[in-house]
Amino acid sequence: MKKDKPPILTFLIGAILGAMVFIWIFGINIIDPTNTGWIFKNTGDVTQHHLGWLYFRNTPWTFPIGLTDGISSDGMVSCMYTDSLPLFAIIFKLLSPVIPENFQYFGLWGVVCFALNGGMGALLLRRITPSIYFTSVGSLFYSAFFPSINRVGQHNTLAAIWLIIAALILALDHKRQYKHRFTSVALWSALCVLATLVHIYFLPMIYIVMVGYMILTVFMDKNRLRAVITFGSSTVCSVLSLWIIGAFYGSGNYVDGGFGMYSANLNTFFNSMGHSKYLRMLNTARDQGEGYGYLGLGMLVCCFLGIIIALSRLERREGRALKNIREYYKLHRVQINAFLLVFLVSFMWAVSTTVVINQNVLIDIKLPRLILGAFSIFRASGRFIWLPCMIVMTTALWLVNKLDRHSAAAAVTICVWLNIMDLRNYQSELNKQYNVPDGNYLSITDEEWKKASEGADEVIFLPLPQDYKTYMSLYFETAALASRDHIKLSSFYLARSDYGVLAEYADEQYRLLTSGKGRKDALYVFFTEDDIPKDTSNITVYELGEFKAARVKK
Repeated sequence: MKKDKPPILTFLIGAILGAMVFIWIFGINIIDPTNTGWIFKNTGDVTQHHLGWLYFRNTPWTFPIGLTDGISSDGMVSCMYTDSLPLFAIIFKLLSPVIPENFQYFGLWGVVCFALNGGMGALLLRRITPSIYFTSVGSLFYSAFFPSINRVGQHNTLAAIWLIIAALILALDHKRQYKHRFTSVALWSALCVLATLVHIYFLPMIYIVMVGYMILTVFMDKNRLRAVITFGSSTVCSVLSLWIIGAFYGSGNYVDGGFGMYSANLNTFFNSMGHSKYLRMLNTARDQGEGYGYLGLGMLVCCFLGIIIALSRLERREGRALKNIREYYKLHRVQINAFLLVFLVSFMWAVSTTVVINQNVLIDIKLPRLILGAFSIFRASGRFIWLPCMIVMTTALWLVNKLDRHSAAAAVTICVWLNIMDLRNYQSELNKQYNVPDGNYLSITDEEWKKASEGADEVIFLPLPQDYKTYMSLYFETAALASRDHIKLSSFYLARSDYGVLAEYADEQYRLLTSGKGRKDALYVFFTEDDIPKDTSNITVYELGEFKAARVKK
């Protein structure tokens, strides 16, 4: 009798292939921890995350342990609100004495993520088939998942779809008998803690899958106690983890506008948004990039093939197809209902209350302000489409595996090959963009900075407009140099901040500066040239690259 390959081998092959996919797409330079060039050459979300880490690294240890000081005048803020990947931020802060001063971990996170995406994807497919070939090749759908690839250069903590895959594995393993009674409870709790330490958006996705798991546990396994304990333990551990990293510290807002805008289009599974070699970009409403859920040409073919296989198998049985569907549903009612609920809840959340196909709004439900505020905690609802993507992909591969062994292997190989070919143009573009050597890509020269900032304790951005977060270049370039010299910032691009407090502080500092009572220990940086005080008799104006700054004359 042929023995199944051990799970660790399945995982390792998927993980190695996933790491290779990352290096093929983004190159090797991005992984170098001393190479920050790619972060500043491609200024964006990752630049914010890295600068948040620099200020977190400079902050003395405190409790909660995730607090960052000197990055905002409204007080200390958790590193989760700079999206600095608390899991790695805390680990590498502990290692700070032995790591180089010029250090970044986001490239390393990328390759680890893709390895885990592939490894976990292979383990998920192992629930379908023990075939090492099928699980290995099929894992490439998860490691070369278009939305994850798209996230490496923007909010790259969100590339961690392995968290969603792990939740699906735990749900499918609801009948598994562990050595210890509460192992499954511990695994769910640990997964939720990991989600809080990676990115908070993964937490509700895991909870949606957990609801499906609880349905299976209660109605199939007849174990209500385990379902209740799983939910309770996971919730307590999640809240405790968030408290430890400082998520509840300070006075900033937890909600922001945009729910219903940053959603998924109904064409999301087919819309490459310009990243496909073969399929053209489809129209969307404004700001629907957050709902990017393109499956790839190969997976779309795999889905089509899966539908044909399902229909042919239903027709092959005695009786009509509809009768066979009803019989199959009766036999697997609980499983179908559980995963259908998971799919529908996550899909509906992703689509949001503004349902759009291409650029056509089909439904636009206006929510009461209180409910809208609650929903806006997770305003980028389009991200929830990744969970339906995982369910669709896994279901398609499950159906393809219904073929005989050789046909299934051939089908999955062809579909993966199509996906990789579909990715070629996007891969070439990303490799050129991110596989760059280290270097200084700032417009502010060291000489300009030294002359303007000498003796300064704080950079004050004046005056503070309501859309101050759109001035990314100004903040990122200034913060990159200020963090090096341990100079505080009056404001920064944070996921959570109190604009009222920041604006009040900026207004007061601007009033003092324009009235001739400015601070000699402050470097004043202006959003526009028009913001420079008309009377410059008591200040010296400096050029900082394309920006303007001033110091009070000594």
